Amino acid sequence: MPRRKEPIEYADVPVKDCWHPFGLQGLNPQKFAFVISMIIDGKYELLDLRKKEAVKTS
Repeated sequence: MPRRKEPIEYADVPVKDCWHPFGLQGLNPQKFAFVISMIIDGKYELLDLRKKEAVKTS
């Protein structure tokens, strides 16, 4: 089979900027500290998993 004339271009891997609380548990301490500081600075988001109260419409 002949070689391709042009190289294959892949899409860039996006930056993970929205974190699930359970995803933070598996990080090493340096990465955990970095992600938490970015969340505090407002550059990353943390998913809110609290149960929302139902709104009464009556």
